[in-house]
Amino acid sequence: MDGETCSLSGCPAISAIYFALLQNGYDFYAIERDPLTVNRLGSFISPDRRAYPFFSEVRQNTCEAYPYWPRAALLETAAFYTDSARGCFADFDAYQRRVLSAENISDAERNAAFWDWIPQFPAALKEVLQSGGFRRYLEWETAWTAGQNRSCQADLNRIADVFAFCKEKWNVPFQRFQIVLNPIKCVYSADYHLQNETFIVCSGAFREEPVIHELLHHAVHPAAARRKDEVLRCSFGDLELDASYYLDGGEAGKMNAFEEYLVRRLTDKVFSGDAPEHLDAFLDHEILHLQ
Repeated sequence: MDGETCSLSGCPAISAIYFALLQNGYDFYAIERDPLTVNRLGSFISPDRRAYPFFSEVRQNTCEAYPYWPRAALLETAAFYTDSARGCFADFDAYQRRVLSAENISDAERNAAFWDWIPQFPAALKEVLQSGGFRRYLEWETAWTAGQNRSCQADLNRIADVFAFCKEKWNVPFQRFQIVLNPIKCVYSADYHLQNETFIVCSGAFREEPVIHELLHHAVHPAAARRKDEVLRCSFGDLELDASYYLDGGEAGKMNAFEEYLVRRLTDKVFSGDAPEHLDAFLDHEILHLQ
């Protein structure tokens, strides 16, 4: 996409991840969805709860609000490094570097147990992609996504305008963006990925705010990092964020929490039509407010 147009799309590998999670008790699919969609999704659940056992280990206890964080998101990332036809990683080393460099994941969430588990992913993904149950689901999902595109075009155009503004004013580090929609994924969950200068938002439902929120993270992150010393002198007591944003409570966790706070504030500005021309001036104001 070039910033002038925007559409919703599916991604078979990511669809397969959430289809497999659905077979393993993922119940976030029903939150705030219309009854017809909930019933249709429920019809794809196999009575065999032993299907795709690899995916039963995605649920963890490190994030109370959403226990599928971060492993579901890490599987999404893994999909971009996987040769699903052959059932193997295309570049495991690159995937490992990406996970180890992620500043919003604690060391406990990418510990030895994670690295023992994740190599099984490509073969498990291939099994799902080749199953008849998933193919039937994907046919329905494709039609569902087409309907979402038709009903959301005006909002998609506004997102394209925000993206163009971010490219021009705030030097976001990518040239294109893509919105991958999945009807099983929790409507409140949105994860982002950066591949080949394309910013990819994977979301459970199309909503302008989560998409723009994730887009703004890429503008805010380098701006906040440049002023790390000032940020770490701030008071973090009034940010009103879930404890998981602070990771292990160290410097990286505080920077992660500050970034989340700043992105939320900036998202409000964008939606009110008051987006600042200069990001550093906005940071000046917020840092001063937290001292």
